[in-house]
Amino acid sequence: ISELDSKAQRDLDRVIHFLARNPGQRVMLLGFTDNNGNPQQNQKTSKKRAQIVERELMARGIFPVIVDGFGSALPVANNDSPQSAEKNRRVEIWVM
Repeated sequence: ISELDSKAQRDLDRVIHFLARNPGQRVMLLGFTDNNGNPQQNQKTSKKRAQIVERELMARGIFPVIVDGFGSALPVANNDSPQSAEKNRRVEIWVM
């Protein structure tokens, strides 16, 4: 993973528009993976995902206060199929 897909780009645009309408908000980026593979590598991969989003936000003048990866913690779906595992490979953008 080195860049965002088209859905992620659209989601990022929505967040940027929200932040423009709500100045003073702080942003946290939390990356996640599925549960396949080595836990330490998953943690690194999840942080790299968050850093890719951070790079895109910073290019637009938004500077997240926290950027971290949590590996396979907090799944949003089971990992029993490729489709459900894909849902766990994500970056959550928390706005405070």
